[in-house]
Amino acid sequence: MSGGLASLGAFNVSASDRKGGTDYPDYSALDEVLKLPVLKRELFPSPVIIETLELLQDRNNFICRVRSKDGAEGISIGHPFISKNSYPMFLNLLRPVFIGKDARDLDALIFQSAEGNVKNQGVPLCVQIATIEFAILDMLGNIANVAAGKLIGDIHNPEIAVYLGTRLGELRRMEPEKSLELVKQDFLETKAKAIKIRAGVGDNSGSDRDNAPGRTEKLIRMAREMFGDDMVLMIDGNGTYSVKEAIRIGKILEEYKYYFYEEPVPWDWYEEQKQVAEGLKIKMAGGEEEFGLHAFRWLIANDAFDIIQPNVFYNGGMIRSMKVARMAEVKGKTIVPHLSEGGLGYLYLLHFTSACSNADKFHEFKMFETKDANGTLIPIESKTQPFESINGVIKVPTGSGLGIVIDPAYIKTHAILKI
Repeated sequence: MSGGLASLGAFNVSASDRKGGTDYPDYSALDEVLKLPVLKRELFPSPVIIETLELLQDRNNFICRVRSKDGAEGISIGHPFISKNSYPMFLNLLRPVFIGKDARDLDALIFQSAEGNVKNQGVPLCVQIATIEFAILDMLGNIANVAAGKLIGDIHNPEIAVYLGTRLGELRRMEPEKSLELVKQDFLETKAKAIKIRAGVGDNSGSDRDNAPGRTEKLIRMAREMFGDDMVLMIDGNGTYSVKEAIRIGKILEEYKYYFYEEPVPWDWYEEQKQVAEGLKIKMAGGEEEFGLHAFRWLIANDAFDIIQPNVFYNGGMIRSMKVARMAEVKGKTIVPHLSEGGLGYLYLLHFTSACSNADKFHEFKMFETKDANGTLIPIESKTQPFESINGVIKVPTGSGLGIVIDPAYIKTHAILKI
């Protein structure tokens, strides 16, 4: 795929796109990438008709179960803290799109689900689309006896090197000395070679606030001192800063040789993010809150970020996120998908990242957190090797579908929802 994308041509500014002396990017190469199919339909010589698509509920937690007319089954776990508010979209808007349809047409079904619900677009809708897609990929993988990643691309990364993205609250609320000691505990357990800390108050409002004067500057310095020059460090602003303050903090990050600077200004401040990127040398990362492919198209074409971070839940699944990864590859950018905490987010991230030829060096990891929305441990068992981090590296499951078996007794605690 890499060579094929490169053959789409250089990313040039077209004279026809110039107006009033302003140069606009030529989007044609990205638009060609968006047209390419993702699901490997050729793996399925016969139709796979979706007979049932069920949503099961236990209080705040949701399970998606799909079955084909031939009896194949796939299962996914919904988003741990968004599904509880958006599940009616699954029942009323999305299920009718899939029932009775051929799962081999998943690309088109996902497109219809996202673009056919223009008045309902956003992260809540995309979370439900992703939940359905993950279950269908699990079913299709079980049919073809391949891992989910092989359904959406070639396996470029059978092992994933991780960065610690843990202790979000502690890093912002506690004194740096105490919070970094907690991060160090996770480091000793995983032996990760990269760590992400948190800047500012993280309010996504560009407020320039911190929980204590000088806390972020102190945290930046102390993290480097504690973990040494060989540790790859990055930081997430979660939209805390204005352009001026984002650049000031960015200069400090450059001084202490941080690897990337994530989302310093609010996620939808596109022009401001571009200004920050132009004012710094450190790599800029972002895109976790995006749910529109056209928005990613702009961010990639206009060099707002060097590292693109689709969230496979928030962006509506692996197929849509693979389209983002392909656009990024055309522009010479890398992918570091964002990970939501809780549930089975790490599992979906592993499968998606395994198929990205332009995956970056390290990927987000918040420990093997498998608690559902009710705080209950999701009882899963890998079909192949156990889940573990060895020297900061995790093997991607190679079993069919999502590569796991969920305890049937746990599933039975959930009741089928009816319209």
